[in-house]
Amino acid sequence: MAKELTEKQEKLLVLFRNAIENERAAQEAYGEMLLVADEPTLKSLIESFIEQERRHEEILTKKYAELRKTDEFRDVT
Repeated sequence: MAKELTEKQEKLLVLFRNAIENERAAQEAYGEMLLVADEPTLKSLIESFIEQERRHEEILTKKYAELRKTDEFRDVT
């Protein structure tokens, strides 16, 4: 029988999901900036921000998946 998440476990997972969504939102915002920026140095800086946010999203997503596989979160509904 599957066990239910504790309030603390659920909160942690929600915070991870929120952080992942925040990284995606930042990428979108920087993408909009990129569309209106004209100066090459500024465009390059914005592109680096987008790449950093992509890496953050990737790291958070990987850690979230790893967390879900731990004994603490395994077999929960």
